[in-house]
Amino acid sequence: MFHKFSFDLSREKIKKQFNLSFKNELQKSFNVSALQQAYILTSESNELQRFKWGLIPYWAKDPEKVEHLICAQADGLASKDSYRMPLRQRRAIVFADSYYDSLRKNQKEHYYRIFSKSLPVLAFAAIWDIWKDSSGKAYYSFSIITTAADSTLADNGWNSMPLIFTEEQQLAQWLDKELALNDVVKMLKNKEINTMSFYRVSDEIINTKNDYPELHNEV
Repeated sequence: MFHKFSFDLSREKIKKQFNLSFKNELQKSFNVSALQQAYILTSESNELQRFKWGLIPYWAKDPEKVEHLICAQADGLASKDSYRMPLRQRRAIVFADSYYDSLRKNQKEHYYRIFSKSLPVLAFAAIWDIWKDSSGKAYYSFSIITTAADSTLADNGWNSMPLIFTEEQQLAQWLDKELALNDVVKMLKNKEINTMSFYRVSDEIINTKNDYPELHNEV
């Protein structure tokens, strides 16, 4: 299950690939895990902001009793109550250099680092939302959109992967709040990247407190 990624990126890398400039310094993390804070780009700001990974729908009565939505499956996304409004009005991009996913082999779960040989920066499609408590305090959260795995990953046992945009124009279009819903839905189809690759990493990645470059090492 996809619920971890790596943010071993700099402002310069993102600018070189997508022509986006950020003023704020960025903090690297080699083990960004579900329910943690992570960088997210929305149409509301020209800077990366920190939101909680695990979307809390705006209509939830109690965020402690509602499921935090880590991933949103692209198929049928526009018809689901938790995602309908964010998909129309609150789309976002999450940047990563790679992500981690597991496979079960010989009755044991192993983790793999998955990346693109041609794309130093991966741009995940995401949606976000705001939940407010009784005092009006706002809590910001997001969910990463997933879609069917491309051929390389599917041939090796994975069913799904994050929806990845590869072009500057796609990012601008996805963040455009005026984009018609029909055009948004059309963007939910993953284009074959053809350069996805992977290798096994240490089980140390499981512990969310572990965060160091060696987590990228192949085992």
